[in-house]
Amino acid sequence: MTLPSSDDRNLIAMRRRRRLTHCRSIALSVGVALFALTSTASAQWIESLPRDIRDSIVWSADHEQGNLHQWQSPAHKYPGGGILNTGGAEVSATATEKIAHSGKFSAAASIKGAYRAQNGKRAVRLMRWTDRPWDDGGQYLPKDAFYSTWIYFPHNYSSKKHAPWDPGDGGWWNIFQFKANDEKDVSEPMFVLGAYFNEGRRQIELGLTSHYGRFQSFDQRRPVGMPIGKWVHLEAHYVVSHSDHGSITIWQDGQQLFDIKNVRTAITLENENAVWGVGNYTDHIAGGPKEGSATLYFDDAIISKKRVGESLMTSRR
Repeated sequence: MTLPSSDDRNLIAMRRRRRLTHCRSIALSVGVALFALTSTASAQWIESLPRDIRDSIVWSADHEQGNLHQWQSPAHKYPGGGILNTGGAEVSATATEKIAHSGKFSAAASIKGAYRAQNGKRAVRLMRWTDRPWDDGGQYLPKDAFYSTWIYFPHNYSSKKHAPWDPGDGGWWNIFQFKANDEKDVSEPMFVLGAYFNEGRRQIELGLTSHYGRFQSFDQRRPVGMPIGKWVHLEAHYVVSHSDHGSITIWQDGQQLFDIKNVRTAITLENENAVWGVGNYTDHIAGGPKEGSATLYFDDAIISKKRVGESLMTSRR
């Protein structure tokens, strides 16, 4: 057998180094591609929306500052929004890294002590009534706009009340609402999107109620369950009117749940403005690790002049 010369051995070694370098380059390229996919998945979802929708946004909250200042800025005397808590130390609104729809942070709305209506109401409400702080050129929200948020239910919670401790309301849980000021500038609920546990279907479902004047309740024709442990997109188209020319339409993950026309969505002409909020508000909750306690997560909230959910439906086709 003829042994390779020193020149041949050098050539073989050089070829091996080239192949190794090429393999490392491929591995690096694959790693970069995987990192890009991961980065895209964790990037801010709002930035990924179509240009026309992004241009129509009048306010948003992605919570990526690690706080809730987009809802209520401590740097302004008149922030145009508020974090309204009821229940003292047993309720909290915080930015959390525990879970997020996109980016690193979401808003966590937590309540304790909401037990069989014995301790009164427990509420965390994240509210907006202007597009930016008043003392930063803020304006009232548009009379015709879309209001959306991603929401996450970690457990199959239930606000259902039973005899003998049911005071007569059967249970209620406010998670998404519109309000308006009356003649005395007192804030009153107009429409409330509530979550309730359907014991027959063993799932959380959404119901819509009108609270001003004659109380009305609207149920879904074909009930859609609320997924547990998954981010869900809720969106409302709200047209403000102090007469009967208002309307409200609700979508869950792009599927229409309610479409109510020719209704009153403001109380007076002077206060014909929208006040919108999301939150965790009830006097009884069960279904989690501890009865009376519940946490809901919200992220990538938007007020816009164009419907956001339409782009979600397009992307799924």
